[in-house]
Amino acid sequence: MIKLSHSSVTKYVECPKSYFYHYVKGYRPKVQSSALLFGTAIDKATEHYLLSKDKKASQQLFESTWERQVVNGLETDLKTLTEFTYGNRDLDLDILNKTELSEINQELLEKAIELKNQFGYKNLPEELKLEFNKANWICLRRKGLHMLKEFYRVADENILEVLGTQVEIKLENEDGDLVTGFADAVVRYKGFDKPVILDFKTSGIDYEEDSVKTSPQLSTYVFALGDKYENTKTAGFFVLNKNMIKVKKKVCSVCENDGSGGRHKTCDAVVEGKRCNGEWNESFFVKAKSQIVIDQINEVLMENVVDNFNEVQKGIKAQVFPRCLSNCVKYNGAVVCPYFSLCHEGKMEDLIEKEKV
Repeated sequence: MIKLSHSSVTKYVECPKSYFYHYVKGYRPKVQSSALLFGTAIDKATEHYLLSKDKKASQQLFESTWERQVVNGLETDLKTLTEFTYGNRDLDLDILNKTELSEINQELLEKAIELKNQFGYKNLPEELKLEFNKANWICLRRKGLHMLKEFYRVADENILEVLGTQVEIKLENEDGDLVTGFADAVVRYKGFDKPVILDFKTSGIDYEEDSVKTSPQLSTYVFALGDKYENTKTAGFFVLNKNMIKVKKKVCSVCENDGSGGRHKTCDAVVEGKRCNGEWNESFFVKAKSQIVIDQINEVLMENVVDNFNEVQKGIKAQVFPRCLSNCVKYNGAVVCPYFSLCHEGKMEDLIEKEKV
């Protein structure tokens, strides 16, 4: 029997040899991406809120999960992990409060950023890696709390009933092979007659309007769960954006005129025929933005996804693991596969074997 997930099927389709290294040999890149572990922390917090409506407990769960997680089989302190990569926009010191800024050595951070831009993160001294990653970690912690506030707002306004969270899917073919996974939530959502199968995402970019219609992942969820939930074919992405909305506001200290967006150094309001000229009281607000994309999954895509699972299972059983060399690099030559050095040069220096647990 072969047991697959949506992620493992996707990896096999993209490159069977990559699937072999990851799932059969258990090789993992030494340097981890922060995106997956940050998403895990957000997922745990959002699920907790849907079930409990306890904002404080949800936020505490996010913070504790973002602090420590299992990485390559070992429980790890993420704040001090230097074998960890962050996105180019994760660092945003503007959103931090004074206490958070005091945790960061600005001089070391500036030096780390300068050298990283010249020579790459991999070539930074360990001290600079630590300071750079700590600053990014703190920024994502603050962003995560803003993202959760936005999630609470949208959920409270639109989710009428939670029918299930982390709902298990299980598809079995005639040979007993399984495709398993978990849908983040099934809910009654304002404006929709049938239940909506939701997948929660954290992202730095907006999703396309047709992203649900073209999603193999959501198609799998609908195929597996639709009959259980009123024959629904409705699914959606609930996207929390990691790029914050920053709003500067200035209000006159004398007449309380709102001068936000203006360029005048003092208040330009006219009071009793004269310009006020009062000093501005300036404040700075940060908030997260979200995106909801809900649509119908069509039958043809669902059938194609199931056919794909069966073809992948056949390939794995036959131990067919060819290299898909066209997926090794982007169009600009940037390496995107963590197994590039192993495939092309026979080197394991950037990889480790996952700890058995």
